[in-house]
Amino acid sequence: MKIALFGFGTVGKGAYDILMAREDMHVKYVLDKRELPEVTESIVTSNLDQILSDPEVETVIELIGGLHPAYEFVKAALEAGKNVVSANKLLISLHYEELVGLAREKGVSFRFTAAAGGGIPWLVNLQRAARLTRLSSVSGIMNGTTNYILDAMQTLEQDFDVALAEAQRLGFAEADPSSDIDGLDTRHKTTLSANVAFGVALDDEKVDAFGIRYVKKCDIDAAVAKGYCLKLIGRACRVGEGDAVAAFVEPTMVPAETPAGNIHGCDNIITFEGEYIGKTHFVGAGAGRYPTGYAVAQDVLDIAEGKAGLYNEGMAAQSIANESECHPYYVRGDLSDPFFAALEKTPFGDGFKTEPATVRAMHDAAARTLAAGKDIFIAGFMM
Repeated sequence: MKIALFGFGTVGKGAYDILMAREDMHVKYVLDKRELPEVTESIVTSNLDQILSDPEVETVIELIGGLHPAYEFVKAALEAGKNVVSANKLLISLHYEELVGLAREKGVSFRFTAAAGGGIPWLVNLQRAARLTRLSSVSGIMNGTTNYILDAMQTLEQDFDVALAEAQRLGFAEADPSSDIDGLDTRHKTTLSANVAFGVALDDEKVDAFGIRYVKKCDIDAAVAKGYCLKLIGRACRVGEGDAVAAFVEPTMVPAETPAGNIHGCDNIITFEGEYIGKTHFVGAGAGRYPTGYAVAQDVLDIAEGKAGLYNEGMAAQSIANESECHPYYVRGDLSDPFFAALEKTPFGDGFKTEPATVRAMHDAAARTLAAGKDIFIAGFMM
C-alpha cells in the first residue's frame, strides 16, 4: 500500500518508522513545510495537490494536529477518494458527523483509533462490543498528563504548580497545558467514545468539562483521608428509559481499591459496560511516539486487509442530557452561589460532600463562580 503522511512530529515519526519497517507498506509522501533530511525513502513535499492527484496513494495519515489546516486537508483527501487515518481528536470530535458522512458517501475508510486511548486498543474494541450488545456507559482516565499531576500531588505530596512544572520538564505536558488541565483533551476523547459506543454524534462543545486547574493539595488530602484517589474522569452514559445520553468530564473521587484508583503516572484506564459483558477495562500508555504511532499503523493495516470501514455505519445528532445524570459532589471554595447555598452539605476535609446534584446544575454553578473571579473546585463521586 502506498501512503501519504501529513505531519512529521513526534507521532508522525513513530508511525513512519513502524510502517516503513514493513515490506507491504510504503510512505510515498511526507507532507511538511520543513526540510526533513532524515526522510530518505519518501518524497517530502508541501504540495497537497501532488498527493491527492496521485492514483498510487490509497491512504492518507493526518498527524498535523490542531483544527486548521488539518480539517481542510482531511476533507480534501476524503473528497479525492482516499482512505484517511487520523489521531486528531480535536478535529474529529468537532467535525465527526460531517467527516464520517463524507467517508460513507465516497465509500472510503475513515479511522481514528489513535485519537482516544493512544496505544490502548480502545475504540476498535468499543466498536466490536457496540455491534453486539447495548452499551450503558464509557468512562475512564483518558489523559496521561493530568493523571501524572494528580498522582504526583498524592504520592510525592507536591503542590499543583510543582507537579505541573515537573510534567512539563519531563515532556508529559505542553508549554501551554490548557487543553489537558482544563479537561478539553479528555472532553474530545469522551465525545468520540460516546459516538462510537452509542451510535450518535454529540456536540463536543456542549459536553460539560471541569478540569484540574483549580485543584489544591487540601483536595488531595481530603480524598486520601476518606479512602479515595482524585482522578480526572471522562464519562458518557445512557440516562432514563430511552436513548438519552449524558456526557461530562470532571475530577472524581475514585475509591482507592478500584482499578482506576491504582492507575499511576501517565497511564490511562478506559472502561465500557454492557448488558452481556459487564465492565471491561483497558489499561495502557495513553500517549507517546510509538504507542500512538502503533495505533495509527494498526488502522492502516486494517484498511489494507479490507477489515475497516467506519466506526459508525449509522448515527444521529443527539442532545446531551446532563440534567438527568445525578450524583454527590465534593465542593470547596466560595459557595455563595444560590445553587451551592441551597444544597445539603456535610464536612469533607476543607470542603463539603453534597447531596446528589445534577451534572448540568453543578457545572453551571461552578462556571458562574469562576466567571465572578471567585475560587471553586468541584469533584464528583464515582458511582
